[in-house]
Amino acid sequence: MVYRTRRTGNRKAYMRTLEAFLAFFITFIFVVFVVLKGVSPKGAKTPLEILSSLEQRDDFRECVYAGNETCARLIVRQYIPSSYDLKVSIGAPAPFKGAKDIYTETVFITSNRTNDYRIVYLYYWPLSG
Repeated sequence: MVYRTRRTGNRKAYMRTLEAFLAFFITFIFVVFVVLKGVSPKGAKTPLEILSSLEQRDDFRECVYAGNETCARLIVRQYIPSSYDLKVSIGAPAPFKGAKDIYTETVFITSNRTNDYRIVYLYYWPLSG
């Protein structure tokens, strides 16, 4: 009689261990496939490479040598999508508080006639975040 009771007790322990393992496995599957599906990773954002295409334009170079940031901003604005805001600084970096993801570009504009140069700093960030 004792032998039979002990064997039944071992079966119960085996079944409870199996149930615990299955509960853990089902919970793990739920977390992986249901909860983590709701979290979508941000797409990789790449800089637009604006200034490299503008550094050879004569009108842009004239704005830079005149120190006219408004003129340079108007020219750069044509190359940046409307979903971005921007700031242009000539000669020195412009410290400001902006959005979370800020992209920066810098270009040296040199004169053809003199050894003078200007540095253009471009900051742009998405409007939505």
